[in-house]
Amino acid sequence: MTIEPAALTGQQLIALAKERTRAGRRELFENIADLFMLERSRLSDRERSLLTGILGNLIGTVERQVRRALSERFKNEADAPSELIYLLASEEIEIARPILMESPVLREPELIRLIGERGREHWLAISGRRSVSAQVSDEIIATGDTDVIETLLNNPNAELSQNAMDYLVAEAERVDRFQRPLLQRSDLPPALAIKMYWWVSAALRRYILRRFDFAEARLDELVEDATLGAIDAQPSPAQSMDDVARRLIDRLSQVQPITPNLLINFLRAGRVPVFIVGFARFSNVPEPVIRRVTLDADGESLAILCRASEVARNEFASLFLLIQSIDQGLRAVQPQRLNTILEFFDAMTRDNARAVIRYWSRQSAFIEAIDQVSASGRGSGSLGGRLR
Repeated sequence: MTIEPAALTGQQLIALAKERTRAGRRELFENIADLFMLERSRLSDRERSLLTGILGNLIGTVERQVRRALSERFKNEADAPSELIYLLASEEIEIARPILMESPVLREPELIRLIGERGREHWLAISGRRSVSAQVSDEIIATGDTDVIETLLNNPNAELSQNAMDYLVAEAERVDRFQRPLLQRSDLPPALAIKMYWWVSAALRRYILRRFDFAEARLDELVEDATLGAIDAQPSPAQSMDDVARRLIDRLSQVQPITPNLLINFLRAGRVPVFIVGFARFSNVPEPVIRRVTLDADGESLAILCRASEVARNEFASLFLLIQSIDQGLRAVQPQRLNTILEFFDAMTRDNARAVIRYWSRQSAFIEAIDQVSASGRGSGSLGGRLR
């Protein structure tokens, strides 16, 4: 039977210490833990140190369920002995998890040390703590474990440094699982959100446009905060088809205005480069942006461009269907898909669309760099191949 802490005497403690049986060690361990928990406010520093040392020596000799119970008891204790807490945090994960996730005794240095010493199950538990500092987050991200990083991103109480945020946004183009938790974080800068627009799903694109305010007053701030300046994009070499298209548009614009109907006719005739140059003149949007929008198979970017340029709904529908049909191997657009993109077009306000287009126009060199990187993977028969 467990001895009540209040009745524990020195002789009884010594008697239990002499016990060689597993039951005796367990009883000694449990009684010392009880004594520490219930009498800690009256213990001197020497007594606390003595009890901590005894518990530390005994912890490896008692059953797993006893150590697990101790972990549960100490997980929320702010004045629990740090040495014992670290021992419990270093245990196998079923014992360590309550301490790793809850204990306020574990500080930044101890957590970083544990990340270095233990494996992914411990990393996952640390990633879900009620508070994770930016320094600890950096160490977690450095593990490169996708599951662990996703858990960290889904933790709203985990701080991320600017360097970590920039890195994870870049990684999100490759790792789809990072995209949604990143976009849902309250600390994601709008400039990084709009950078992600080009490679996330249609649903997440809508989320970006709904959540982030791209009012004109904030555009300068967005551009200043963006990390796109680090990209050393080389200018695209002049292409003969583009030159011909520009000369044709120059001549046409002298005798008649460039209209959406004229752009539709260019696409019907399969003259994609002329369409690109013509739409750039019509909308006053840089050609790299128009080219990127045309390559976007989802159609949301085209909807934004058309809404910002005051293209009528029926004209947008014609442009969308023609662009879809030009891309080789693409089946006929299903009615539901057309209805979905038209609903998106209708929901997009002109002011919001113009704000997004202004931002894209300011970053046209970055957009062109994206196209250059991906151009090598496009077949010459595809729409991408016909843009050049």
